[in-house]
Amino acid sequence: MLKVVLFILIGCAWVILGLAFGWHWLVKHGRSLENTQSTLLYAELYFNRKSAVVSYLTLTLGVFIVFAVGLNRKGFDDISHIIDGTGGYSLWMESTVPIYYDMNTVEGRRQLSLKDMPAEATIMQFLRYSADDASCLNLNKVSTPTVLGVDIDAFRHAFKVNSSRSMVKENCYPVFVDETVLTWGLMKSLGDTLYYQSSRGEEVKLLLAGTMPNTVLQGNVVMDQTQFAEIWPEITGSEVALIKVDDNDVEQTKTLLTTALNEYGVRVMSTGERLRQFYQVTDTYLTIFLTLGGIGLLIGVFSFVIIIRKNLVMKEKDIRLYNMLGFPSETLKCLLFNEHVIVPLYAIFIGVTGAILSAGAGISDITSSTWLLCLVFTSLLVGCVLYYVKTIIINQINKQYDD
Repeated sequence: MLKVVLFILIGCAWVILGLAFGWHWLVKHGRSLENTQSTLLYAELYFNRKSAVVSYLTLTLGVFIVFAVGLNRKGFDDISHIIDGTGGYSLWMESTVPIYYDMNTVEGRRQLSLKDMPAEATIMQFLRYSADDASCLNLNKVSTPTVLGVDIDAFRHAFKVNSSRSMVKENCYPVFVDETVLTWGLMKSLGDTLYYQSSRGEEVKLLLAGTMPNTVLQGNVVMDQTQFAEIWPEITGSEVALIKVDDNDVEQTKTLLTTALNEYGVRVMSTGERLRQFYQVTDTYLTIFLTLGGIGLLIGVFSFVIIIRKNLVMKEKDIRLYNMLGFPSETLKCLLFNEHVIVPLYAIFIGVTGAILSAGAGISDITSSTWLLCLVFTSLLVGCVLYYVKTIIINQINKQYDD
């Protein structure tokens, strides 16, 4: 929730700051008494300042929303860009029947017919106490999410966990949970408690002691497997596992696991694919905002077009006068061109930079393909503005001079 608020505040603040700076620059130079070509340019902009502000705001907000939404879309194909969510693991596996062998050992792999597993493969196995799904795929409020037990030292080495050591309560077991699950699924805060029934029928309290960024474990809470065994000692087989292999061995390993562990009812998918499933709800909202941003951008473009046409119609008499006085048409074209491209180009610059600033700490997660698309779209937008302004001004002046 905080990220959304910051996203909006940063965007609005940057647009307003850009407007204030542009207004200051316009007033400062538009009222100058110097008799130069640039002074005449700013004087014309100052005279039409209301139209310039409308064009700036509509175009800037449209560009900002479109680019901000585009930059915040996640890419899930490159593991290096989603390592916080995957812990560096390539595959997610869950089974219907518990697996009672250690898949990291030679004996365990022999028992499970996994002798062809890459030797460097690393597997993190989780015990599971099945309860409610607290991921974003379940829109209901959850009070008892599924609990996973794991070697907590190995887990914390792979995943980034933000915890508070001061959160210690008597007769409570500390657990970790995804930030989104904590806020939206459980609607709780760090330090709150979850209540479960142990195998002996006793009430057990699990303390929400730490959070993780959005991970493949979304919908579950994670705790140390030793403490897990104290609560549910009868659960000794793993039903969830993360597998880390070389990128070139992912598909081969996926096929091997599916075939060899068929009798366990396993389901194997890439960690990127699992994260993509969790982001479907987010992507729906992003698509809505992208559509609204696109509409805003179109409105900005139309207002920009209307304002240019209106200004050129108002300047018809001035253009005829310049013609009669022998003012060179090329000089007039250059003057009018500069006058009408300043506002849209400035609006595009503020909109794009505002979108980049709003990405904040997540800017490192933006893929190279997204940056390339952003660059191409910006270049296309700038190119269209320059071409349209140049064409309409040339046609208008040639028409007046020919008459």
